[in-house]
Amino acid sequence: MVSAKIAVISALCLVGTAFAAPAPIPATEIDYVNILIPGPGLPTPQELGLTNEDLTRPIPHDFPSNGISARDNVLMKRHECRPSHTCNIGDSVACFNYLLSLDQTPCGVGKIQNQMCNVNGCRWIGQAENAETAQSYCRDVAWGGKAVNDNCVRGNQVGGFNYAGGNGHLKVTIAGVWV
Repeated sequence: MVSAKIAVISALCLVGTAFAAPAPIPATEIDYVNILIPGPGLPTPQELGLTNEDLTRPIPHDFPSNGISARDNVLMKRHECRPSHTCNIGDSVACFNYLLSLDQTPCGVGKIQNQMCNVNGCRWIGQAENAETAQSYCRDVAWGGKAVNDNCVRGNQVGGFNYAGGNGHLKVTIAGVWV
């Protein structure tokens, strides 16, 4: 009788295991180099010679001032979190590292939203605010999104907007859907 109960319990455990939800894929196993979609006119990660290691590197804590004093840094003051339009933080980090790697490549936008990076539906979107057009170095767009990645995370989800470094007219939104 006892052995029959053990057999039934063992069988149920095996069936339960077969239908268990798969574990999430670690960011280091996602092929960001091939799934990252750059914005219009921007080079692909392959063209830049980027690797998955480059795209999954943790975001640096230090913001390079580029001549902006910490007191005057609009990046620290203007971010806004949007918990209803979020995406995976690992995917957002890949976009940050991609845009940062573009360094002084211009990231220009108009009043209509312009996707600068998309990974698994996590979009970094630029839009000119209070101007017809706006342009910043792509590295400054990345640093603008850093405040969202630093301050707008719930669990493994992130969403919100901020402005590109040194350009209060270029709004950078990180979202899982078009906003």
